[in-house]
Amino acid sequence: MKGRIIAIGGVAAVIIVGGIALSGCSTQVGAGTTAVKVDDYFMIPTDPKVEGCISPETSEFNPPGGFKVYLYPSRQISWDALDRPDAEAPATLVVSNASAPAELKVPVSVTFDLTNDCDKLKEFHREFGTKYSGWLNSDGTVSVGWKNLLSYVVGQPLENTLVSVAQKYTWRQIWNDEAVRVEFQNALRETLPQATRARTNGQEYFSNFAVTVMKPDPVDPGLKEAIVAEQQAIAQANAARAKGVADAEAAKAKADADVITAKAQTELARQQALQKQAEIAGFPSVEDFLKAKAIDAGQNPYQPTYVVPQGGR
Repeated sequence: MKGRIIAIGGVAAVIIVGGIALSGCSTQVGAGTTAVKVDDYFMIPTDPKVEGCISPETSEFNPPGGFKVYLYPSRQISWDALDRPDAEAPATLVVSNASAPAELKVPVSVTFDLTNDCDKLKEFHREFGTKYSGWLNSDGTVSVGWKNLLSYVVGQPLENTLVSVAQKYTWRQIWNDEAVRVEFQNALRETLPQATRARTNGQEYFSNFAVTVMKPDPVDPGLKEAIVAEQQAIAQANAARAKGVADAEAAKAKADADVITAKAQTELARQQALQKQAEIAGFPSVEDFLKAKAIDAGQNPYQPTYVVPQGGR
């Protein structure tokens, strides 16, 4: 958090970039956060009293010794259990059942809301915020205390639920069965609202849970390599089978086409024979038909046949 002090007519005004701005005797709360006001008895030691709340993007008069503010998120909160540097926790480690035991990491992302009711938020601050220093940094970013509080309320129940569900399935089912991934999601959607209430004295400070479970990943690299090799072998076998089927279907299609062509040629010959038969039927005899054809061709089928004498007169 960075800040600077500006002297104005002998009065110091502190400007803090982020969730809280102190300007003269005014405290302003930035977007996406709600502030809980707690008495700051200047020079008078006493138990601080939680006064009220300041809504996002508003300000209140705050003279010296007036009140302190503690920021809480007013927008959607996320808890990411992923193997990423910016995640709140690593992906959850689970073990499949005894019939095929193996370790897998299950990545999960959860979103939810913190109550915007001021009375409940004040109570939450008294009972749990102060226990974990569980509020945001003064610039509105996530603090270690807030992360620890969410780990207790959301992160631990999430892990327990996934570990319990995983015991019902083999590693192969956890890794590659969409129905198991859906069961993980449904179990978390049902469990998290109940578990958070159980961990906050039965009070519903958190609500509107949305859960996304991503594809689990085996921890053992050898197992992962074996899975990839198996998938490639299955894909190649399927491709070979598909090619065989395609070749067989192509050969059958060609044979069917050849049969169709042969039948068409036979039918054409039959039609031509019928036509010839009809033409011949119009003549007294085949000889008469042939003579007519000869005449049509410019020949004379009626020319006499001469016998050349073999000598003599």
